[in-house]
Formats: sequence, C-alpha cells, structure tokens
Amino acid sequence: MKKLVLIAVIACLGLQPNYAQSSYARDTESKLMALERVIRLQALPSKDLNTLNTFLADEFVLVTVDGTTKSKQELWAYLQSVDSLRYSMQEMIVREHGATAIVTGLFQMWGMQRGKPFVRRGRFVDTWQNREGRWVLLASVSTPTHD
Repeated sequence: MKKLVLIAVIACLGLQPNYAQSSYARDTESKLMALERVIRLQALPSKDLNTLNTFLADEFVLVTVDGTTKSKQELWAYLQSVDSLRYSMQEMIVREHGATAIVTGLFQMWGMQRGKPFVRRGRFVDTWQNREGRWVLLASVSTPTHD
C-alpha cells in the first residue's frame, strides 16, 4: 500500500510542472495575441505613437510585403503619410521559445494613402522578446498571399 501511495505522489508531482507550464504557455499566448491586436487593430490605424513606442523595441525592424525594410522611426513616418488604415487578422499562432516568441498569422490591410486606396493581404511573422517581464516586438516580416 505504501508503494502505491508513493507512486501516486510521484505521479502527481510529475503532473504539476506540466500543468503549470501549459498554463503559463496559455497565458503567454493570450498576452501576445492581445498585444498583436492592440498594435495592428488599434495603435497603427489611430497612429497612436505612444502605444507603438511602448511595445516596439528601439531596434524594431519591419520587412514589408514588397521586401523593403523600415525602422521604428520610418514606420512612424509611413503612418503619417497614410490618410486612413484598417487591419484584420486571422489564424494567429504563438510559438514560445524561452524569452522569445514567434507569432504568425494572416492579415488584410486597407486604407488610403495620398488619396489613393490600397489593399494588402499576406502572412506575418512577428518576433517578440520578454524583457524583464514585458513583451516587446523586435521584428515583423510580411509576405503577400496569392488569392
């Protein structure tokens, strides 16, 4: 009987880290998906530079669907040139690797720039890093999708 109790205790101890780890992973996934939505669905369209400055690392780099790169400051300049901007996102997946996480998904972006309408569709790959308990976006790469 003592052996059975000991085996049950050991088995329960073995389950606890897995439960905590999966709970932590779900929490990280929820946080990063929420941050993606804040950035793409709220901060970019409203040109909220304070929010973008909070969550984009100083060394942030954007690789656009046409292959050009933009720094954080160049992204801000681009936002100023856009008359209106809207986003939608789908199929987001978060993969965590220690203090780094990769978020992938589909996006559609449409708006007006210098009086001309535009629509862009694609996939994105965002690289996040946890710095002292706060997630910051290091890089975002977008590729076009072919409908």
